Amino acid sequence: MRRIGYEEIIGTRCEKCTLPVSYEEADHKNGSCSFCRDFKRKEFRGEEALIKDIDLQPGEKIGITVSGGKDSVYMWGRLVDILGADRVVAFTYYKDRISSEVALENVKKAQKILGSELVIKYDNDAWKYFRNNLKILLEKPDAAAVRVLLCVGCRYGITENLYRIGEERGISKFISGASYLELAPFKEELLKAKSCTGNIDDGFEKLICCYDRLDWGDNLEKIRRDQKFKYKNNDTLGNNFSKGYRYKLFDFDDYFENVPAETEKEVIRRFDWKKTDRSWHFDCRIEDFKDLFYFGLLGYTELDFKLAAMVRYELISPEEAIDELCRQAESIRNSYPKMESMLREFGLEDCIGLLRRFYKSAQYLKGGDAGEGHKHSCA
Repeated sequence: MRRIGYEEIIGTRCEKCTLPVSYEEADHKNGSCSFCRDFKRKEFRGEEALIKDIDLQPGEKIGITVSGGKDSVYMWGRLVDILGADRVVAFTYYKDRISSEVALENVKKAQKILGSELVIKYDNDAWKYFRNNLKILLEKPDAAAVRVLLCVGCRYGITENLYRIGEERGISKFISGASYLELAPFKEELLKAKSCTGNIDDGFEKLICCYDRLDWGDNLEKIRRDQKFKYKNNDTLGNNFSKGYRYKLFDFDDYFENVPAETEKEVIRRFDWKKTDRSWHFDCRIEDFKDLFYFGLLGYTELDFKLAAMVRYELISPEEAIDELCRQAESIRNSYPKMESMLREFGLEDCIGLLRRFYKSAQYLKGGDAGEGHKHSCA
């Protein structure tokens, strides 16, 4: 296992890809994890295969979902180049008080440059569910509950909701820009672990039964509905349409390789693309809270899995991944002032004591900086 002097900050790691030993599902043996031992480089089918597979008929348009991040904006531009602006309709989901204004501005700038149609779905209620469920999670922190409680409405909003809006416009084919570099299986595995049989749905139900205060308004209804949806509808995963869906889904990364550094350069050049201080998932402010809970309770976040995948695809070195993980760990451990400020912004001043307690008690925060005035360093 990798020991490079940062162990007290980010723990012992796989020598090849840097996945943490604390992530037990990776089955670490002899210095490497099962993800590395089983790794097979993805093959990309290219532009001609994409055109053939989507098989657009005369007058037919294809829908895409965009977040304002570099991958989805790049996909939008590439598809317009291939198919034409009049054949591509972009859909984006904006959550009031939660979605990044920078991300929305990126989408609007791209639309002006590309001349492609843009449909924005505004959600003015998402912040209410996040606000109430965050308080419940702070009272009883559980890593398995983080996505379930904090992302209420979002998975439906960015998938099924947008697909249905597209259907109303006669669109039956959609392309997703979600990247193979960004798969983080631990979130589903946490739910499996709640079940004696390892069943995700059973584990999910057992989890929400542990939170009796979730039963307000239609909160539980939305939580259960969201459990069906990932970046694609679980029912249609692998283009399985046995349940009567009228749309077909394609993955952009089945056809084109994802090279983040080159993608970022291109969208900056072409669209004057901007980013916030988050290097990833910057389009949603909830991610700061998700990172806090995941890191505090598990010692890792979704970023660990993205960086590990980038190492396996030789996009960055293990040393570069370790440096980035160390910076994130420092940032999270010293994030108390920022998170307290966000609580105040959301009208949750009564949760500040709960937040302070979490920083002091969470295993991997080591006391954090909740009013202590000290900083951590990887030096």
